[in-house]
Amino acid sequence: MADIVPPTVQQAKRLELKRLGYAFELLLAPDATSCIVTYTPTGNGPPLAEAELRQYLEQARVKAGVFPDSVEELLNHAAQGKALAGLLLAEGTPMVPGEDARLELNWTPPPPAESDDDDAVSVDLHRVQEFFNVKEGDLVATLLPSTPGTPGLSIHGAEIPARAGSSLQVKPGKNVALTPDGTQIFATAAGRVFCQGEDISVEDIYQVKGDVGFKVGNVDFNGFLEVTGDILDGFQVRASKGIKVGGNVGACTLTSDGDITFCGMNGQGKGVISCGGTLKANFIYETKLEVAGDLVVESEMRLCGIKCLGSVHVNRGGVVGGECVALAGVEAGALGSVSSLHTRVVVGVSYRDLEELTQRFDELKELTAREKLAHGSKGETNKLHQQRVAITSLIQEIRSRVYTRANAKVNVRKMMYGGVTVSLGTMTEEFREERPGPFSMIENTVEGGVRFLGMTDLAFAASSLEREFVRQAQLLRH
Repeated sequence: MADIVPPTVQQAKRLELKRLGYAFELLLAPDATSCIVTYTPTGNGPPLAEAELRQYLEQARVKAGVFPDSVEELLNHAAQGKALAGLLLAEGTPMVPGEDARLELNWTPPPPAESDDDDAVSVDLHRVQEFFNVKEGDLVATLLPSTPGTPGLSIHGAEIPARAGSSLQVKPGKNVALTPDGTQIFATAAGRVFCQGEDISVEDIYQVKGDVGFKVGNVDFNGFLEVTGDILDGFQVRASKGIKVGGNVGACTLTSDGDITFCGMNGQGKGVISCGGTLKANFIYETKLEVAGDLVVESEMRLCGIKCLGSVHVNRGGVVGGECVALAGVEAGALGSVSSLHTRVVVGVSYRDLEELTQRFDELKELTAREKLAHGSKGETNKLHQQRVAITSLIQEIRSRVYTRANAKVNVRKMMYGGVTVSLGTMTEEFREERPGPFSMIENTVEGGVRFLGMTDLAFAASSLEREFVRQAQLLRH
């Protein structure tokens, strides 16, 4: 039988009995849940007998929880003239207090990343903190009520009343709503859940004071993120409502459905940006960009892969090297470089359409290869022909798509260097010689090739300008 730590003399109720042959002591716990016995033989008389023990327990009102094994052990020690101390003679049933009311967040933290080695678990030093992200309408938390607890039983045979758990008065804060029955909390906006004690809210703005580095880790946030410092190499940052960085960005991945703003970025060939709004920066080097809105850069874009469904503006410098595909046109101080670094500019088309066309043409190539292996099988040939017709129809559908923002126009304010390839709508031309600006380029649909004009704002669409030239050409023919 396991002994328990005896209560101190100051806490316990002590009952001492002295007889001719022994000294007997009972220590009763303050809450009457235990009785500990100490027996000391004196050798001047008979030892403790069972009848005397029962009498002593009755005098001490010990009626419940008496251990028969402890009684037997005590009497055996007494009969052998041995001392015994700290023996748990009786124990009641302690009261079990009720659980306090609490908020249970509807969130399960993701498991740690595992390496390919089954015997080891990798540690991702970039993953420091986890966000409880929610969208509008998501269940944030459930209020679990307090419980009444379970009564106990003292060694005197009396019930020990249970202590009920404490209640919790939830205080709904920003962007959360409590159900009428007060048991569930839902998000009324997207963001990160903040919960402390009785206060719970959904915060849609998260500010990092300083750098995003190993102290902060990767950020995945359903809201707007503001970083006052830099974002260091190797980190992944996602914020659904927008990202604003006061400093520079390294070889990182930035993702947002909203606008993204930062000072500069050197992606070192590893940087990736996916922006659902407008992207603004001072400079961007060696980075892959996918922008749903406009791309505005103050100084220079160098060796970037740009996919933009809006317009691209480089105010002071230019687009140097890499490829730039912009649905709504490009305006830059310069295109290319003095060293004739190859630079490709494609305007007036959707990069998504170009990717889809590439995929369809690859499928046609695969069909052609399969037709060569069909060996004249009529059934197989008919099947492949039907597939070819379906793919050709899809290609025609893609090419016929019309976008209101489409503008096959390139503006150059200072200089277009040699080594620049420009695609305007359906035509492509490579320029080997420098051409000073300012000028605008649009497709010459009358004579073919490129039409160079005095520079006009991108707001004047290429299609509108070219229609006027077509009209004048028709008038001259008549």
